[in-house]
Amino acid sequence: MDKKKIFIIIGICVAICVIIILIGNLLYNIGNKNANNMANTVIDEESKTKDIKDVEYGEIVIYKEDGTEVKLSDSKGKPVMLLFWNEENEDSVAVLEKVESLYKNYNDVINFYMISTSQNVSKKIKEKLSIDIYYDVDGLAQEKYNVEELPSMIYINRKNEVFNAKSGFTSTDALEANLEILYDNDNVISEE
Repeated sequence: MDKKKIFIIIGICVAICVIIILIGNLLYNIGNKNANNMANTVIDEESKTKDIKDVEYGEIVIYKEDGTEVKLSDSKGKPVMLLFWNEENEDSVAVLEKVESLYKNYNDVINFYMISTSQNVSKKIKEKLSIDIYYDVDGLAQEKYNVEELPSMIYINRKNEVFNAKSGFTSTDALEANLEILYDNDNVISEE
């Protein structure tokens, strides 16, 4: 075989190898891009909450369905979860349903106040819940806890200290993590 044919064969082999490497690289990058997009989607779904700023414990008065007045101080040393929600807000209803799914695991050790910002809650919603619904008749509870967006979750430990306050859609895992901290006797939060 003459040298010219050998160089052509070597050149073709090198070109084929380069093409294979480029195709492999392209497929690898496409796969990584899809994986990153999927990871970002999960992160985005999990992080639709915002901190509620400057929230401190304070007495509020809310009302049961029958008009009975309930004070937050009636919790008598039990930790508290406040959920401000409204039936017209889909995220509120979704979070309310998530809290309902966790309620049976914590209702003996945590007081749950599911506070509707509306005076009217449909029978359909009420029938789905085993958890009590309360009403912020005058909006003062929302004002006291700086609630500007629904849903809003306020977590108060046994010492009447707000240790977490978030607004927006949240995951069941995030809700449960906060409830676990409330349940914990020490109420220790890592400084991260």
